[in-house]
Amino acid sequence: MQADRRSALLRFGAGLLALGGVATGLLGAGPAMAQAAFPSKSVRLVVPYPAGGATDVLARAIADGLGKAWKRPVVVENRPGASSMIGSEVVARAEPDGYTALLTITTLVQAPSLYTKAPFDPVKDFAPVSELGTTNLVFAVNGAVPATNLKEFIALVRAKPKQYSFGSYGTGSSGHLYGEIFNETAKLDMIHVSYKGEAPELNDLLGGQVPSAVISVMGAKPHNASGRLRALAVTGASRSPQLPDVPTFKEAGIAGLDSLGWFGLLLPAATPRAIVEKFSADVNKVLADPAVRTRMNELGVILTGSTPDAFAQTVQSDYARWGKVIRTHNIRLD
Repeated sequence: MQADRRSALLRFGAGLLALGGVATGLLGAGPAMAQAAFPSKSVRLVVPYPAGGATDVLARAIADGLGKAWKRPVVVENRPGASSMIGSEVVARAEPDGYTALLTITTLVQAPSLYTKAPFDPVKDFAPVSELGTTNLVFAVNGAVPATNLKEFIALVRAKPKQYSFGSYGTGSSGHLYGEIFNETAKLDMIHVSYKGEAPELNDLLGGQVPSAVISVMGAKPHNASGRLRALAVTGASRSPQLPDVPTFKEAGIAGLDSLGWFGLLLPAATPRAIVEKFSADVNKVLADPAVRTRMNELGVILTGSTPDAFAQTVQSDYARWGKVIRTHNIRLD
């Protein structure tokens, strides 16, 4: 009897050990299973800007590439407004299951500091997936302005206090912030003129209503070639491939404008890591497509790609840096 009881106990213990092994195996396989199962339905890619711009073009190229790889529809949804905050909030509040993603630009880490109460925190409310690409911005002057380089323009502005202004494509935009840094670093007194987008800004720059402006590479390129405007410097640590003859601000003697604008992909903060990593790996494959790279290069965007961790560091550091610039110059949108 006692021997039978001991034998039964041994069999019971062995059974528990076997179940423990199965459970451990299932737990270990959890992330891999989640990654393999995703996606099982269509994915929404939110772009917080209107259709037609470089951000939208990149989003549609990525949606097409991911859709083919996943054999599931990836649908681009444009949700513009409030300096990109409307579309960004949609994703921040979405179910963290990988089926709602955000494709945006540097404005994500700038806009919250422009409002007293922001509806989301760009660091805490998102899971960065990958940096997608970078782009320079251009400081340009109307072709009639008597300055052939940045040094001559600085001397011109200093000689005529409070008579020069610079345009940007919106209050609190990267163009505005870079312009303020240039104004401060070069000890100038230019007045900022805000426009609702680059199209009206560029029209006034070409027409001479505003003598200088911060614009995109593709906005500057054709008119720089024709002489209607003159590109004097670009932001970033290296020159733009589209404007190889135009020096960086640093090369022209002005520090503090070495950073580039970025395009990035993010998911809601609590998205499982396995899904974040799958999303990142697959989107980086799309970015490597020569046709996609050529198309975006034509728009002044240099595709990069990155890991989730590397992009997270960029988001964190840029949020802190741009927040400081915005506070220093007391730039508000409310």
